[in-house]
Amino acid sequence: MKRSLSTLLLVAVIGALPLALTSCGTIDQNASLTKKSNYKRVSGSRINHMALKGATKSNTRVVVDIADQKAFLLVNGKIAATSPVSTARAGKRTPRGTFSISQKVRSGKISTIYKVEMPYWMRLSGTVFGLHAGYLPGYPASAGCIRMPASMARLFYDHTSYGTRVSIYSSWSGG
Repeated sequence: MKRSLSTLLLVAVIGALPLALTSCGTIDQNASLTKKSNYKRVSGSRINHMALKGATKSNTRVVVDIADQKAFLLVNGKIAATSPVSTARAGKRTPRGTFSISQKVRSGKISTIYKVEMPYWMRLSGTVFGLHAGYLPGYPASAGCIRMPASMARLFYDHTSYGTRVSIYSSWSGG
């Protein structure tokens, strides 16, 4: 039985979908930015605008809680923003420990493994791991990076700099 070219193309796209959705750098298409606040509210995201106003390059840090699948942007020790994240899926590992942001790429960063974009890339201490915008299915699903909704990745990107400390915990009691 012959299949049309469009049917074969559809089968190929559907077959590739699971790989795209589980990659470290798949983009969250639903987290576009709004004009009103510059940051779209994504379910589970919170922004404390008063704390965020005080952010400088020297007083911010990031904390990632693997157990709760959340990232926190702290300004002077206060939580200025909370974001849902997706960390490593079964069989992969998101590293624990304290790192610093050693590279920032707003756009154009492509995963060498999965060949997908990773906007708002923030590399952790020269490792292959980083924080970036990506697809969040509601559970750990990355190859090891920390995926965030695009709006929150942008907020974290805009309020951190080279050298910003990033602490990744299996479970964090400070949030």
